[in-house]
Amino acid sequence: MKTRTLKHCFSTLLAGGLLFALTTVQAEPRTWTSADGRTLQAEYVGVAGAGASAVVKLKMADGNIIDYPVAKLSEQDRLFVKGNLPTDPAALAAEIDKLVLNKLKESYYGLREELAALPSKADLTPDEKVKRKEEIEREMLMCVPNELTNDNQFLRRIYLDVAGRIPTYDEAEAFLNDRAPNKRAVLIDKLLESEGFAMRMYNYYGDLLRIREGITMMGNGDLKVDPYMEWMKQAIREDKPYDEMVRELLTAKGKIWEEPAVGYLVSDQGMRLCNLSNTFTIFMGTEITCAQCHDHPFEEVYQMDFFKMAAFMGETETNARGGGNMMMMSGGADYRAEVDRMNKVLKDAGKLRPNQNEDQNLGQWIGTHRVQVVDSGNNAVKLPHDYKYDDGEPNGAVKPDTYFGDKMDLSKFESPREAFADWVVSPSNPRFTINVVNRFWKIAFGLAQIEPVYNIPGHLDGQAQNYELLSFLETMMKDLDYSVKDFFRVLYNTQTYQREAETLTPSLTQVDKGTYHFPGPVLRRMTAEQIWDSLVALTTADPESVTRKGWDDYKAVMNVDFTSLKTADDILKWKDDWSKASKLVKYNGDVVSRDDNVGGAQMFRASELRQPMPPDHFLRMFGQSDKQLIENQFTTGSAPQVMALLNGEITNRVLTSPDAYLVKEIAFGKGSKRDNVDKIFLSVLSRYPTAQEKTSAQSGMRAKTDRDMSEQQKLQAEATAIGNVIWALVNTREFMFIQ
Repeated sequence: MKTRTLKHCFSTLLAGGLLFALTTVQAEPRTWTSADGRTLQAEYVGVAGAGASAVVKLKMADGNIIDYPVAKLSEQDRLFVKGNLPTDPAALAAEIDKLVLNKLKESYYGLREELAALPSKADLTPDEKVKRKEEIEREMLMCVPNELTNDNQFLRRIYLDVAGRIPTYDEAEAFLNDRAPNKRAVLIDKLLESEGFAMRMYNYYGDLLRIREGITMMGNGDLKVDPYMEWMKQAIREDKPYDEMVRELLTAKGKIWEEPAVGYLVSDQGMRLCNLSNTFTIFMGTEITCAQCHDHPFEEVYQMDFFKMAAFMGETETNARGGGNMMMMSGGADYRAEVDRMNKVLKDAGKLRPNQNEDQNLGQWIGTHRVQVVDSGNNAVKLPHDYKYDDGEPNGAVKPDTYFGDKMDLSKFESPREAFADWVVSPSNPRFTINVVNRFWKIAFGLAQIEPVYNIPGHLDGQAQNYELLSFLETMMKDLDYSVKDFFRVLYNTQTYQREAETLTPSLTQVDKGTYHFPGPVLRRMTAEQIWDSLVALTTADPESVTRKGWDDYKAVMNVDFTSLKTADDILKWKDDWSKASKLVKYNGDVVSRDDNVGGAQMFRASELRQPMPPDHFLRMFGQSDKQLIENQFTTGSAPQVMALLNGEITNRVLTSPDAYLVKEIAFGKGSKRDNVDKIFLSVLSRYPTAQEKTSAQSGMRAKTDRDMSEQQKLQAEATAIGNVIWALVNTREFMFIQ
């Protein structure tokens, strides 16, 4: 609630105005060297500011402290400063809070001046003045920092944002009963190291990179996606630096079961130019698709620029054609000859249908050996046949070159693709780091610093909601060596993140002009995956206990020595092994069976299910991406969603099933009705009920039974009554939104 005075809201600016980098390495003077070679003897005190405006504080022999721009230091001294920056998330979080509060304060007083001058505006009509007055007053309300969240609000938000689901009863109770002053920071650390974080971030990357069954744009049911999925989850678990992860996606070679990162290029199999556009959109927040056909109408991107960039990938093929080693398989057998031989074995053994001469699956599955990423050595990129500009000829050859950032010396790289990857992830690339911090900020706060995230303009000042903050985030990501976990650790430890959600929706004008400054995270609805995974938390004892593992089995199946498959039984067993390579397994290693379903449904995390689920599934109805377009998910409401929550199978049969974990724990566990109501509210909404809510829930939990019922029937009736209360809470707006 916005009840505090402005003076109270911003008093923390003085109390929290710390130096960014209060380190204790300033014991002795050292020689400092500027970029142009000048030297100075001084003690290191710390660093103030961020990004391009960062200054190193140096204590001179006479005791005076001077500020010197970090950007003007020699490379060695800049590395020294970077190595002595604070690693404590709280110190970095405090700097972010200061930058946010400064911008809120600046915006507030600017709006107040505009409001005071509004009556004298001669260029506005009376109606326009009234409208602008309302806009200013609304924007001023959005410049007042929100109150800090209580523990219940923080608990639910941090689980949804980091683990991708609501907390279980046990998790909620443990946190709320904890009296440690640093329990929020401890929980953040715990969740970032959890399997839930790997699943949640996989859902994000899955939408961004369009990771789907069959991998290719149109889908190839014969090519399993499991290695790519597992590689991505493992990269998240081990906190592979973001720049390193992107580099591997752009440079990986071979077959997907050997080098899973090739899945990124294979996704756009045979569409080299589309892949270039996608790479710019995903990794640099830059939309250059228009320039494939003509000079970009709004940005300084020319058609020649597009094809010069495409030429970096001109030697890269995603489908091996012809003979040679690329078409040889394990054991040295030729692909076509081996398939023909095995088909003859099956036919002679009577294992094919009448009038059938070949097993279609056999040829298609083995044929996926052709799907691999290789560098041919020949640049296939040429200007289009209708190229109309005077800087090139139609169908003319194009040499790789960058249109912004560093120029690349191809002689230093094994292939043009290696040079391109090096350019993309370079810290000096003006779009790469800005793009990732902009996207990650949106994950935490619901709105990016620059919207839309896929179209970062050439000039950030005046476009970003907070240019100084964005510059600081860019520098921080580089200083953290692109650690995704460490970056989020800082964001989630900020007071800005831990404030109550902003319920006033930023206007399109505010977003477009960069005048919304985050008094708290934006109130937003859960994604389809967050809703589904929260329902999984309500129906299963351990939401992360089932994972999809098939990479090793798939690799073994595809690398078999096909010449060793002599008999029909050998061949049919190989086919059976191929079919079983994608499987859900429990932590104990057992393969998931129908007995592990709840109410007849597979209640497992969205990251472990089919990518994506069929169009009629709950996940798709609530906005799961079809994985065809970048970030194609949605969170808008619809009438079918309402009907699915009120009358659908998941909420009416699965969520309220006697087999559902929460129902079973309450119906067959110990505890009074009052205790059980507390347990339901804490499990579903992460808070305890009010007195009125408790009374209503207790009434709703009265099971309708009679003396003629068996004990089993009475238990079933009780389970149904409990399920009805859970159903009612799940159908509230409080459940659906991240507050």
